[in-house]
Amino acid sequence: MSAYLDQAREAYEAERRVHAANKARETLAHERKALAALAAADAGESLDAIGGAIGLHATNVAELVEEARRLAPALPGRPGRSPQHVVMRYAAGEISRDEMIETLSTWPYAPAGPIAENLLNDFRPRVSGSFDDVRSAVYQGYIDDDAFDTIVERFAAGQQR
Repeated sequence: MSAYLDQAREAYEAERRVHAANKARETLAHERKALAALAAADAGESLDAIGGAIGLHATNVAELVEEARRLAPALPGRPGRSPQHVVMRYAAGEISRDEMIETLSTWPYAPAGPIAENLLNDFRPRVSGSFDDVRSAVYQGYIDDDAFDTIVERFAAGQQR
């Protein structure tokens, strides 16, 4: 492969990392806005007043508050409320690579369902809170293959104890 192709691949990967980081920041900012709206609503503020503060119609504020209510609470001692949330915080630069790897290597994952085998394909629905979140993070460009391999190795080692 030529040096020019190497440069093109590096530029592509850099752009992919930037897009992933920006998407993670956007997702986290939206969650924080939803949680702030929920806190304001729980404190007795009207939906109209909250909407005025965050630039939304009261109907949209109600939807945002309900969205916040559906968010899982953070696990004690963990830097996130789910494996996906931990990955997003890492991609956004809020936690270190080491902290992300350590957290995901020791996460109490939800069990994933069995694979349904048929003639066309093998399919298993993605289970939120399972190791599927970590696999998805690789495909979406939030973590690299080396981080994934390290997480798998450490998780497997922890399971053998």
